[in-house]
Amino acid sequence: MTMQIDDTLGYLICRTARKVHRHIEKIFSPYGLTLEQWVAMKILAETPDISQKELSAQMKRDANTVKAIVDRLIKKDYVRRELNPSDRRAFLLQLTKAGQLLVDKLAAADEQENRQLEEKLGEADTVSMKKMLLQIEEMIRE
Repeated sequence: MTMQIDDTLGYLICRTARKVHRHIEKIFSPYGLTLEQWVAMKILAETPDISQKELSAQMKRDANTVKAIVDRLIKKDYVRRELNPSDRRAFLLQLTKAGQLLVDKLAAADEQENRQLEEKLGEADTVSMKKMLLQIEEMIRE
C-alpha cells in the first residue's frame, strides 16, 4: 500500500512551514515587508557592515535572491550599500535610520509571536522540535 501524501514527513514539514510563514508574515505585511525582507533586516541589525555574500550565507539563500531582497529594501530606504574601506570593489550593507527604527518597532512583535508558539508547544517539545529540524536540515545537504 502506498503512503498517503498527508502521511509523508516532507509534505507535513512543507505544509506546516507555509502555515507558520503566513502566520508570522501578518506582522510585517502592514509595513510593506515580506518575511524574507524582515529576516535580512534583522540580520543587518545584529551584524552591521556585512557584505551581501555574508548576508546570503546567513540567510541560507542564493546570491540573486538576496540581491533582489536588498534592492527592494534600498528602494524602501531601509538599507544602504556603503563602499568597503578595506576593499574598494566590495560593498557593505547597513540599515538606514528608518530601517533601524522599523526593526526596533517590529522586533518585540516578532519575538512575542515566536514565544507564544514555543509556549504552546512547551519547553521540552520546543527543544526536541528544534533538534529534529536541525537534524533534518543537516541530513539534506543541497
